[in-house]
Amino acid sequence: MRNDHINKTIFLIIGSGLITGIIIIKLFILQVIQHGYYQDIATKEQYGYMELTPQRGEIIIRDHHSGEDFLIGTNSTLDLLYADPSLIKDPVFLAKTLSPLIFEIEEERAADNERIEELAKNLSPDLTEEEIAELLKPKTDEELKTQFEKNLTASLAEKQRQEILLNSEMEEEDLKAIKELNLPGIEIKDDKVYAHPPEISNRNYIADSISEYVKIPKNKLKKILIGENRYIVLKRKLDPEISEKILEYIKNDENELFDGIGLLEEYYRYYPENTLAANIVGYVDRNNHGQYGIESTFDKELAGKTGKIQTKRDSVGRQITVGESVIEPVQDGDDIVLTIDRSIQLKVEEILARAVEYYRADSGQVIIMDPKTGAIIAMANYPSFDPNEYGQVFEKEEIEFTPEEMQNLYPSDQKGIYYYYRNPITLDHYTIFEEKDEEGNSVYYRYKNIVGPEVYHNKIVSWPYEPGSVFKSITMAIALDDGSITPSTVYNDVGPIEVDFNVNTGEYDFEIKNSDGYYGLVDMNTVLAKSLNTGMTFIAKEIGPALFYNYMEKFGFLDKTDIEFNAENTGKIEYFEDWTESELATHAFGQGITVTMLQLANAYCALANGGILMQPYIIEEVRHDNGVITETEPHKIRQVISPDTSSEITAMLVYSTEEGVAKNAQVEGHLVAGKTGTSQTYKHGKPLSGAGTTITSFAGYGPIADPQFVILVKFDRPRENEWGSQTAAPTFSRIASYLFDYYNVPPDK
Repeated sequence: MRNDHINKTIFLIIGSGLITGIIIIKLFILQVIQHGYYQDIATKEQYGYMELTPQRGEIIIRDHHSGEDFLIGTNSTLDLLYADPSLIKDPVFLAKTLSPLIFEIEEERAADNERIEELAKNLSPDLTEEEIAELLKPKTDEELKTQFEKNLTASLAEKQRQEILLNSEMEEEDLKAIKELNLPGIEIKDDKVYAHPPEISNRNYIADSISEYVKIPKNKLKKILIGENRYIVLKRKLDPEISEKILEYIKNDENELFDGIGLLEEYYRYYPENTLAANIVGYVDRNNHGQYGIESTFDKELAGKTGKIQTKRDSVGRQITVGESVIEPVQDGDDIVLTIDRSIQLKVEEILARAVEYYRADSGQVIIMDPKTGAIIAMANYPSFDPNEYGQVFEKEEIEFTPEEMQNLYPSDQKGIYYYYRNPITLDHYTIFEEKDEEGNSVYYRYKNIVGPEVYHNKIVSWPYEPGSVFKSITMAIALDDGSITPSTVYNDVGPIEVDFNVNTGEYDFEIKNSDGYYGLVDMNTVLAKSLNTGMTFIAKEIGPALFYNYMEKFGFLDKTDIEFNAENTGKIEYFEDWTESELATHAFGQGITVTMLQLANAYCALANGGILMQPYIIEEVRHDNGVITETEPHKIRQVISPDTSSEITAMLVYSTEEGVAKNAQVEGHLVAGKTGTSQTYKHGKPLSGAGTTITSFAGYGPIADPQFVILVKFDRPRENEWGSQTAAPTFSRIASYLFDYYNVPPDK
């Protein structure tokens, strides 16, 4: 018996030792080896997370006389409407009640336009024209209303989330391991791991399988995979009256049908100056992303960085007010100050709007630059839009056609969309939308602003055009700088110049003609002042294609200017070795090439600035959240022409406004340098003529002794008059007159 007792004691001691050893090893694993893993679990369970939303940075313009700042893009507060689907009893009732309050046709129309643009980028080459037309067909207003209510009902009824992003920063080996598991409801897209809760039947197994790869503790991952849908945004930026109606519904909700519906105050983008500089600024869409202009280019900098705060909680979830807290501070967006002068921008937009309406043009643009620095002083487009109501550009109005007018209605390649030609010969048209009424009759609509979303574009930066005779100043400066001519060089202007000899026919294919007769023996001052195409052909032959092309490159016409817009475009100029004799001639007077207004205005800055080409810029400074200010310093790109050539071309351009076809650009009491331009548009490769077919422009600068501004004015298809001398030149005069007064420049004439 005694030996049995001893054996039991020894066995007990050994067993206790083994158990103690196992516990020690387990504690070592838990507290040392897996310390980080379980600390993460404890942190997740004991700490409450709150995201701190940054304020979007402001966009600022200045009145440079007073030095006062004006907010052109800022933030305000309105209510956000949200829902907790898990608490909603009757989603159909709620959707029918809320839909009329929060549906906005302009906003849905803008979203539908984005849908069409995205589809158009990714069309399958196997689709037929009919299938493409059907895909890209805009939805009718009624279809958008029906779709909105249907989507709202579905959102309110969705108790379980359809997709959850688990990890967006995955290691390659972890992605590979998850792929090999081939788990239902787990998807890898673009190196990110997503879960689809409705497809997951065994959450425990999946959580155990992928927890270590997606770096989420198992218990937390199991909860995530349930996919409980507790918060969805129904509408942002509610009108205060709508907020009041919804609050009234909630207050009087005896049947608890509005349980799960709530309002939350949040920041939204607000543009105090409404349409002012809208094409420069752009807008922020309903997803809080910048679209067009500065809002788009600097979206990341303006948006800032979200902050996080972790507050420790007790076992029942109450916040502990003492003890450790971990804070990741919010970083508000940068404020951006533009070079735009508010007073000048206001005046220019006013003058431009009146001119476009008076000359009955499709549209018009004006850019003003400081030739010494490259800073943009004003940049105006008309028609424009209000960024606060950016969806209004999709507003339509019903239009009725007479039987005769119906003859000018032509179908596009998209079903239900037509083009109405006000003048079929000149291709003057606008878009028409066909819808069917309840009886099946066709009802026609057009955009209220005629052009629709085209107004979002800053055409000065992104739409190249054929400059026409306004380009003659550049060609003349090249020839002067090269020494091929002097202002007193004589040319005998006796008639058209034949170019491109055809060996097959024994005749010349083309003739270069003047628009207003021939002048006999003339010097280069007269060639520029009278805008003689034949004289420019003579000059082009003197300098030759290689040198001409080289100078075009030096003036910056072959590259983007790299101004602070991500939508900047560049014109098209073919390599000189591919030019025919006729193309050398026509390029000299701005035909057969395209440039942007920004490129051309900057080239004129070089003419005015002693031949120095500056880097254009529109950001004066960036004010960072930490108080640091980054200022833009003017940057010289290159010396394009000599100072002497700059003086010579300036004197010739003054003569052009004083004695030539540009007399309408004159400013009382002041000398200005400038040149008109009238470029043709084409149909089936043949030039059109007459009012409503041309692009008219004028480029000039002043004061002559010390240029402070360069102005480029452009009108698209004016119907009142087809010539730049009668449209753009007088508009330049009105703007320049204002600038001379604004800058307090004494008379020099």
